[in-house]
Amino acid sequence: MYYVKKYADCWAIHNDDNGKSRPLTEAEVLAVQEEYPSLKDPKTCTIYADQIDSLESKP
Repeated sequence: MYYVKKYADCWAIHNDDNGKSRPLTEAEVLAVQEEYPSLKDPKTCTIYADQIDSLESKP
């Protein structure tokens, strides 16, 4: 499972299976917002997903 979390200074992707995370680039933030439009809502802080296609080719 993956989750994208909004922090005060960045957005990050977390892999719950291996415990690794990294900040998203500006381009990745835009891409993941297109895939998960709820992230455009300022009240949404985190989304959980089994797969995130817009970030699939990223390590």
